[in-house]
Amino acid sequence: MRNLSAGFSTRRRVDDDRDGQWIVQETRGSTSGKTYVCPGCGQSLPASAPHTIAWRESAAYGIGTGPEARRHWHTHCFRGRRR
Repeated sequence: MRNLSAGFSTRRRVDDDRDGQWIVQETRGSTSGKTYVCPGCGQSLPASAPHTIAWRESAAYGIGTGPEARRHWHTHCFRGRRR
C-alpha cells in the first residue's frame, strides 16, 4: 500500500458523521494511468480526475476501517453519501 503524501492532497481532514469517523483527502489527480471504481455510484473514476480518497477511521463493529480500506470516490458521491 502506497502512503498518501501531502503532495497529492489539497487538504486532509477528519469527518465525523453518523456512518463513522472518516479520514478524507482530496486530490488534484495524478498521472498514474489507473482507473478506480467509485463506491458511491459504481462508475469509473480515472486517477487523473480530481477526487476524494477516504477511509473510515472508526465505524460500528470495526468493519472497513483504517488506511487499507481507503477508497477513491467522486467528490460529489462522497458528499452525497450522507443523504
